[in-house]
Amino acid sequence: MSRLLGSQLPSDVLQRLNGRDLDPLASKVIPLLTVDESGWPHVALLSYCEVAARDARHLRLAAYGASATSANMRRSGKATLVVVDERLACYIKATATEITPKMRTADWNAAFDCRIEQVLVDEVDETREAGAYVSSGITYVNPRRAADLERGRRVVAELLER
Repeated sequence: MSRLLGSQLPSDVLQRLNGRDLDPLASKVIPLLTVDESGWPHVALLSYCEVAARDARHLRLAAYGASATSANMRRSGKATLVVVDERLACYIKATATEITPKMRTADWNAAFDCRIEQVLVDEVDETREAGAYVSSGITYVNPRRAADLERGRRVVAELLER
C-alpha cells in the first residue's frame, strides 16, 4: 500500500538521485510516466545518468527531445518517476518545465526541471504479506558502459548547473 510522505524526497532517495555516485547505479533504470494526448499512460525508461536531484524539492531530467515523453511533459507539465530497488518502491509526482530543448552534452536530449509535488512509498501490509519485500529494481546491460557512464556524468553535471 502506498503512503504519502509529502512533497520532498526522503534523505535516502535524495542521496540516491544526487548524481554523485553513479557507478553502483549505472545498470539501474528509473521508469518515467507521462500521459499522452489520448489520456493513456506512457512509460519511458531513464538511467540514473538522466535524472539528478538538485535538492529535496527539485529533480532535473534529460529525455530525448523528439520523444513522446518530452512532448507529453511539454503539453501537460506532469511527470511521475518510479524509483524501485531492493526494499525500495518510491513514486515521485512532479510538475515538469522544459529548461532547454537541446542539451550541450547530449544534444538529442531536452532538459526538464521537475518540482516535486508528492512523494509516496509503497510498503508491505505486514498483516497480509509478512516478510515480503521488493528484491530488485529494473536493470539493463550496456556493452559501452564505461563510455556512456562518462558521458552520463557530464549530463548530470549539466543538469545540476542551471
